[in-house]
Amino acid sequence: MKYFSAPGVGRTLIVKMDRGEFLRETLIEIVKKEKINCAVVVSGIATFDEARLHMITTFDNPAEFHIEHLREPLELASLDGAIINYEPHLHGVVGSPTKSWAGHILDGCRILYLGEFVIQELTGIQLERREDEDGTRLIYEIGAGE
Repeated sequence: MKYFSAPGVGRTLIVKMDRGEFLRETLIEIVKKEKINCAVVVSGIATFDEARLHMITTFDNPAEFHIEHLREPLELASLDGAIINYEPHLHGVVGSPTKSWAGHILDGCRILYLGEFVIQELTGIQLERREDEDGTRLIYEIGAGE
């Protein structure tokens, strides 16, 4: 186990997205513009007309996964994750009137009516993700002797 302690908390951004904007792509644009390289996404709700998620499919290989590409009216019921080195790693629950999906949020999730997201900046720490030998992307602290 590893854990990291951010000594400070910076700005809180409340992000409103409009029809046609893409969730991950817009978040990346915002955090780069605001120079927020480390943050947590503490809340997210939205409607989508298109969504892409992936889920693991085996016990043996984290690099094996199934991608769902959904094209229908959807509700994003829950979203959270971390932004490390300007890159969002998000998981969410998306539902239609008849089915729900949970998984890793990919590029291509397009807002149908609206999206509301809260990002909490973490200060005094620099983190990055690196792949280990089995393809799992792990978090490391930059300059911490790793």
